[in-house]
Amino acid sequence: MKLALTFSHSVCFSLLLSSSFALAIPHQSGDDILQRLDKNADGEISIKEAVADPIILESFSRIDINGDGLISRHELTSVHVRRSHGGGLN
Repeated sequence: MKLALTFSHSVCFSLLLSSSFALAIPHQSGDDILQRLDKNADGEISIKEAVADPIILESFSRIDINGDGLISRHELTSVHVRRSHGGGLN
């Protein structure tokens, strides 16, 4: 019983984070997110930099379209465009 509740809570938490990400993208441009998280100013967000934002961190692998371990301005913009057109995250 406790295992089932724990699993349920885990699923709910994951859905909440995904929903939060869906709400966060339209309110912040990719440039705003990049500027806030890109601490070494290389134009990309690494997993270490993403730790500062739980929503971005949770969605990192879905935002990192090319799978190179970095989130570029283009990838952030693509997520924003897909969100604004109802496409969601893949």
